[in-house]
Amino acid sequence: MKQFTLVIFILTVMSFSEAEEKKLIEYHKRNELNWEDYQARPNHQSSFKALTATKITFKANSKGKTLRFSIKNTFEPHNSWTKGNESVLLLEHERLHFHISELYARKLRKEIQETKFTTTDQKLMNEISRIYEYKMNELSKYQIRYDRETSHSTVEQKQKEWESKIKAELLSFKHFSNPNVEIQI
Repeated sequence: MKQFTLVIFILTVMSFSEAEEKKLIEYHKRNELNWEDYQARPNHQSSFKALTATKITFKANSKGKTLRFSIKNTFEPHNSWTKGNESVLLLEHERLHFHISELYARKLRKEIQETKFTTTDQKLMNEISRIYEYKMNELSKYQIRYDRETSHSTVEQKQKEWESKIKAELLSFKHFSNPNVEIQI
């Protein structure tokens, strides 16, 4: 198998400067965000009080019959903003968006580790890319559902339910918290 590297992003492909890449906050390094992390200029035309931008990066390379992946969930301070509504409830709501992204990064790692791939050529990377795209589509729908059901943090009881639910789901996927995945092909 030829040496290859593949990078996919959850957000629309953008060009990030090296300085911006270094400012990304990886989930496993720091789980709780603070309002100081929200560094983008707020969109005052938006009806939202804050925006949490996350990115799940997917990198793969091969060496012989071993395929190594790095699947990282990161928070993007330079694309995340708040309008100064620094309520604790809103911050908890925004933090949960980051936790939900981590949940889907773990689900992606699990699916890749547990899939029995039958090919070792470009078809393999196409299959992995389809798995990635499917999980990212699920993530997007899940984030929208979370915002809808909690009315963007204003329905406190639903917010608490979601917090408990995501905490339990993250725990159930704890064996997939390591961003590095390796499979034999």
